[in-house]
Amino acid sequence: MNDYRWSPGHGPDRAALQRLHALARVPKQPMGEAWFMGDTRRMYPALMHDDPAQWPRDELDSALYELASGPVAFGPLREWSLWFTFLLPRALELIGRLEVAASNDNRLLGALITATFVHYPDCERLPANLRQDLLDTLGRAMFAPSLWGASVMKENAFCSPWRRGTPYGDMLDPSDAFSASCILIVKYLDPERLAGWLDSALRIADPFWRAGWMVWLAGAAPVLIDGAYPSALDSDGSHPAGWLNAHLLEAPSKLIVPDALPAAFVDAERRQLLQASLRRSLDRRRVQQWGADLRQAGAPRGEAFEYVLWQYDSAAEAVAERYRLD
Repeated sequence: MNDYRWSPGHGPDRAALQRLHALARVPKQPMGEAWFMGDTRRMYPALMHDDPAQWPRDELDSALYELASGPVAFGPLREWSLWFTFLLPRALELIGRLEVAASNDNRLLGALITATFVHYPDCERLPANLRQDLLDTLGRAMFAPSLWGASVMKENAFCSPWRRGTPYGDMLDPSDAFSASCILIVKYLDPERLAGWLDSALRIADPFWRAGWMVWLAGAAPVLIDGAYPSALDSDGSHPAGWLNAHLLEAPSKLIVPDALPAAFVDAERRQLLQASLRRSLDRRRVQQWGADLRQAGAPRGEAFEYVLWQYDSAAEAVAERYRLD
């Protein structure tokens, strides 16, 4: 089995995206909302177009919430399943166009991954080729060539974990697309390939990428170590790791998985392998070096960069303890 690696500039695989496209044509009936009172149900007719550039963005965002929240509350519905299969590959084509607001793409990718987790809650039951296509498209959206220069993520990339000009000054924020993408890989990738993927992610030389990873590891520890569901992740604290609609991802009811109630969002084997691989790839000395590289890269920012350094140092301490780094 081939390794699965993350590499700057190696974005979504075109053949895999085409295969996902081929799974569904434009549905014959518009999708409807999940939550409504009275006799009138909101419908989404503007999405009945094969060209995603024609979709109103607010309608897409609303529809993604409905097709993710509907099955959680009311159980599977063929309408939502059909529309999810149709929307997913086409909405992916909207991501990474730098002329749009980066925050829109950041949240959109998170919402697509939430919907994927809802509609495909048990990755072991997915056909292997479909799971691989999801990893090669959704899982690689952060690595489109337009988002990277050499091995450094562009400042305006939607998935950059470095935020400038917040009320705190600069900050590290690996929530939304960054966090959702990492957890997608951890949950869906074959366990024997996790070590190679993790090594590839940690070898990316961008100091802000690495700092984002440190903050993400600290913030995502409830999922990666404790087996919690993404609804437990914080989006607003000093180690943000939540993403759009992740609050919907709680332990699934029997409406979703009729014959099983998983005790953890990421199974114990994957969590143990990930932690062991992390300890082989990362130690306290390397963490300190990353901190020194970050300080050098951020020096021109002066006081605006102080919160970033505090975030990194506090995350590094938490990661060393929680993941038991040498």
